[in-house]
Amino acid sequence: MPLYFFDTSALVKRYHTEAGSETVDEIFNDPEGTFFIANITMTEFTSAFARKLSEGIISEDDLIVCLSEFSKDIFNLFLIIDLDRNHINKSLPLIIKHNLRTLDSLQLAVFLSLAPLKPIMVTSDEILSNATTNEGFQALKP
Repeated sequence: MPLYFFDTSALVKRYHTEAGSETVDEIFNDPEGTFFIANITMTEFTSAFARKLSEGIISEDDLIVCLSEFSKDIFNLFLIIDLDRNHINKSLPLIIKHNLRTLDSLQLAVFLSLAPLKPIMVTSDEILSNATTNEGFQALKP
């Protein structure tokens, strides 16, 4: 049973058609798959779609639909891992080791807390993808 951990850069592709959306849809169609996100993804997701609205990429109606669908999935599809002090402590050396941005380091720290389950990172961020593979894990980059 594959365990997928989605960072926000890949997750938005489920709710807004763009390059990589087809790959994300294939992952979610895996009947054996289990899907994890960090709780900070909810904030990042909302921010990403608010930016799309302000840039004129989506309409207010699109924003409402995306946020509504994501809210449903939060309750029905995702296992959510709460960010805690241990994740923050783990993120600090990851920033230095992989030259990660703040939220990417936190996403990676949460992902690494699942290490015994051998999760697969799903991210569209090149640096986070490389950091994941450098840590010895599989990364899918839609």
